[in-house]
Amino acid sequence: MQHPVPGNGNILAWARIYAAITKSHSKSLRKGTWYPVVADDRPDRVSLLVGTNRVDVPRNLLEIRDRRPVYFSLVTRFPTGKPGDTLEPHHPGKRYVVCPDCDHRNSFFGHPERILCEKCEYEGEIAWWE
Repeated sequence: MQHPVPGNGNILAWARIYAAITKSHSKSLRKGTWYPVVADDRPDRVSLLVGTNRVDVPRNLLEIRDRRPVYFSLVTRFPTGKPGDTLEPHHPGKRYVVCPDCDHRNSFFGHPERILCEKCEYEGEIAWWE
């Protein structure tokens, strides 16, 4: 699927925030979501398209690939210790997958190999190996 970029930008690559990066460093980028790289002309930063906004992000916080993956990204949310966080301290983490086509967060049970996106009905493999 071709993903158009608003305005006159071109997609140079795709990037997502590394899973170990804390929210305070991630500029509110969602874990598991692949963002278009629209500028890559500085050694330490790249510009991502987040919604309709260009966001400059330090390169060392990102995994960058030539193409957007076709599989669902697996995300495990660990307890933060903040009030309102409902995960138990012994809980391994709440898991969900992110659709590679529409970026929707999908819940699942068990250990399925494939899943159908609840929002756009894209069907694909879950990247358990990542």
